[in-house]
Amino acid sequence: MIFVMEKDVLIRQKHIPMGFLAAWLMVTVTIQWIMLDMYLPALPILVEEFGVTEGELNVSLNAGIISAAIATIIGGTLSDRYGRKPVMIISMLLAIAGCLCCALSRGVVMLSIMRGIAGIGSGSVCTVANAMLKDSFAGKRFRRNMTILQSVAAVGPIFAPALGSFLINISSWRFIFYFLAAGTFVTMVPMLISTETLPVENRFSNKFSDVLEETVQIAKTPAFSLFLGIIALLTIPIWAYVAVSSYVFITDFGLSNTGYGVYYAVGTAFSVMAPFIYLLLAKKLNSRMIVRITILLMLMSGVMLLTIGEINPVLLILCVVPMYFSEGIIRPLGLVILLDEYSYVAGSASALVSFVVNIVGAIGTALATIGWKSMIHGTGMITMACVIVAILFWAIICAKGYLKARLDK
Repeated sequence: MIFVMEKDVLIRQKHIPMGFLAAWLMVTVTIQWIMLDMYLPALPILVEEFGVTEGELNVSLNAGIISAAIATIIGGTLSDRYGRKPVMIISMLLAIAGCLCCALSRGVVMLSIMRGIAGIGSGSVCTVANAMLKDSFAGKRFRRNMTILQSVAAVGPIFAPALGSFLINISSWRFIFYFLAAGTFVTMVPMLISTETLPVENRFSNKFSDVLEETVQIAKTPAFSLFLGIIALLTIPIWAYVAVSSYVFITDFGLSNTGYGVYYAVGTAFSVMAPFIYLLLAKKLNSRMIVRITILLMLMSGVMLLTIGEINPVLLILCVVPMYFSEGIIRPLGLVILLDEYSYVAGSASALVSFVVNIVGAIGTALATIGWKSMIHGTGMITMACVIVAILFWAIICAKGYLKARLDK
């Protein structure tokens, strides 16, 4: 259900309904999230086809993540200066070109480079989409639409590995990237007829370097950086699990590609539920209490991974359920709090959030594949370390009274 009320509409579309705009942005972001992990089932295949190690192949995964992170800063900042629509269209074209070239790759080097190009487009699309939602809606409807956006976007990672396995079975791993290019093209069509959501009078009139400087100033704000740090720390374990999941389920537990897709989908299904759980919690609890709950859930996941994660795939899924709930709740909560607090630079604020989350994603995948004797135990250790630092950041926020008005709502 897309929530739209007249009083909550800030910028009205001329050619498409506001409800369609919200739904379209959700589908657009979902396609870009699919791009991150749809080819996970192909990793064991590519290790043999390209004659490389898991660590070498992981470069292609990190190339997409890191380039997407960098693109969020550039894309969000450019959209504050030149408007959302032109930046979104150019970003989508880059994502399409990158995916098509990935499909033609003959080795890990070319695949990594092309994943980087696709990541530039994908990262910019996601951050501009968040800013467009903030431009268009206000109040409770913004909160609800942003929460639904984060939930629907999580549908992509749920079905991506299963869909990737299906495409591999009927064709080859290359068809995965053709599919992604086509999906991005379809979502680009409504953008061509949409109304710009950032009027000229609301854009930064300064030079691009000045806009970047404004972004840097936001990042230097202790309240922003510490709270964003908590979001990032509760995201790292998810990326660590994603990076090793195909190896663990297929190689260690002996599942087929299809079996892996099913287990992966069951686990990540909780990411879809989590933002809606957040909405329910927000009716009874303030944001301060909800943050504490997310940290506790991640702690539970870390302990479970270290104790029962290696026994069988069912228990492994149970181990990551609290992790998915934690990340799935803190993500929409964090975006709402930070974009509300820094609404005057929504594009830059959204870009910073996306940048940091993607960068720590690369950190998570790298840490998970550094040569642990057990990838599951390694993920558990990473999770525990992140929880400890997150608790430290939270203690500072509480002691200094940062974001007090937002957290007490």
